[in-house]
Amino acid sequence: MEYVQQAMKNFIKKILKQYGLKLVRELPSKFSVSVSVDSIKDHMFGYIKEVMRALEDDPGVVTRRDAIIGLRQLSLDDFGLVILSMPDPEYPKLSRLLPTMASDEVQRSWTGNHGLALLKETTAFVRALSYNYTRVTGRQLDDATVLDFGCGYGRIAQLLYYFTAEEQIFGVDPWEQSIELCRGSGLCTNFAVSEYLPTSLPVGETKFDLIYAFSVYTHLSRRAMTTSLNTLRKYIADDGLLVMTIRPVENWEHDPHTSPEQKVALAVRHREEGFAFNPHNRAPIDGDVTYGDSSMTLDWIVATFPDWTIKATDRCLSDRLQRYVFLVPR
Repeated sequence: MEYVQQAMKNFIKKILKQYGLKLVRELPSKFSVSVSVDSIKDHMFGYIKEVMRALEDDPGVVTRRDAIIGLRQLSLDDFGLVILSMPDPEYPKLSRLLPTMASDEVQRSWTGNHGLALLKETTAFVRALSYNYTRVTGRQLDDATVLDFGCGYGRIAQLLYYFTAEEQIFGVDPWEQSIELCRGSGLCTNFAVSEYLPTSLPVGETKFDLIYAFSVYTHLSRRAMTTSLNTLRKYIADDGLLVMTIRPVENWEHDPHTSPEQKVALAVRHREEGFAFNPHNRAPIDGDVTYGDSSMTLDWIVATFPDWTIKATDRCLSDRLQRYVFLVPR
C-alpha cells in the first residue's frame, strides 16, 4: 500500500510540475510585474510612518534641516524610501519641506531604471561612498563638503542629505535641463550649469572633501575625461576623495549602440590600449564629440592621470557594469 501511495504522490507531483511550468511560460510578461510585491507601500513599514507622522505633527519642525535631522534616525534605505515617496498627501508639511522625486519617465530617461529598483542601486552606491570615504580618509562622511559632478536630476545628491547639510552639497551638470529638474524638485541651493569641457566650475572657491561622478566617465571621450579630471583636481581638498564609475570590457557585449563588429573592435581596443570610446550621434563640442559610451582599465587611469592615486574599488551587483573607483590627489 505504501508503494502505491508513494507512486501516486510522485505522479501527482510530476503532473503539477509539468502544468505549473507550462502555466508560467504562458503568462503575459507584464503579469509578473503586476503581482510583484515591490512597491513603495510594500516597504513603508509602520516604524517609518511613525517617524514621519511625529515630524509632521511636531510644531518645532519648520525647516528642511529640521525634517532631515529627524529622518536621520532611520536607516539610509528607509531615508531614501521617504524621499522617493515625496510628495505624499498624507504628509503635507514634509512634502513641502523635502525635495520631490523626479517622475518615473525622467528617472528612466536619465538612468534606464526607476522607482524602488533604482533606489536600491542608488543606496548601494551611497553606502559604498560612506564606507570607502571612511576607509580611505579615516573620517566620517558626516558634515563633509560634497560635489556631485554630472548630477543629472539629483537622485544621488538627495540621499547625501542623510550625511551632510544642504548648504554643503553642490551639483553641476552641463545639461541645463538637468539643473532645471534639480531646482524644480527643490535642490536649488548650490546647483548650477557647468561647461561640457570645463576648465573651471561654478562653485566659487569651494574645496570639496568628496567629489563623485556617477555614470559620467562611462560616457566621456578621452579629451572630455582628461579636461574634467584635471579641473576637478583644482577643487578637491588635499585630503579629499574622488569617486568615479567606469565600465569593464564586458560592457561592449551589452552596449545597445554598437553593431556586432563594433563590439569586437571596441573590446580589442580596450584590452590593447586600456581605453575604448564609441561616440554617439551628437554635435561636437569644440570639435570633439564628448558623449558616448566608454570603458577603461585601472592601469590606463594610473598611466594617464598622474595627479590622482587609486586607493580602492567597489561595485554593486544590481548595477554590475558600474565599477566604483576611489582616488585621492597626489
